[in-house]
Amino acid sequence: MYTQKQIEHLTAELRTRLGDNIIWKYEDRYGVMLSEFAQNKSDNVFEKLVPIFPFQWDHKAAKKLPKVLKNELKDLARVGKKQKLLLIPNQEESPAIVAFWWPWGHGGTYSLRLKVLEHNISVDEINEKQSGLLHRLFPWLS
Repeated sequence: MYTQKQIEHLTAELRTRLGDNIIWKYEDRYGVMLSEFAQNKSDNVFEKLVPIFPFQWDHKAAKKLPKVLKNELKDLARVGKKQKLLLIPNQEESPAIVAFWWPWGHGGTYSLRLKVLEHNISVDEINEKQSGLLHRLFPWLS
């Protein structure tokens, strides 16, 4: 399990890339970096977030999350309407990182959480899950 200092360090570059118009704090409850901001900042933040995270799931697609990701996230793997779960797979020395995009019910506030994953989740593991049954029946299709 990562310490608060490790999580702060491992997410520092990412948080910088998302801009200095949002404030971050450590949230012990989930072991994540948390930012809460007004709706008027949400478009700008999300536009910066999307190109950084190559894998994204909304509430419908979350039913097909890779098993390794579901197992690690447990209850956090549940994605509600208008929420998104985004993933950067591990790369060389960098662990996999998940972002949780959670608009609040009233629509005026958004939460963004960044979680450093304990298990390495590679691009191959994500793609394997997404290729599904056809890939297993017809492996020469890949």
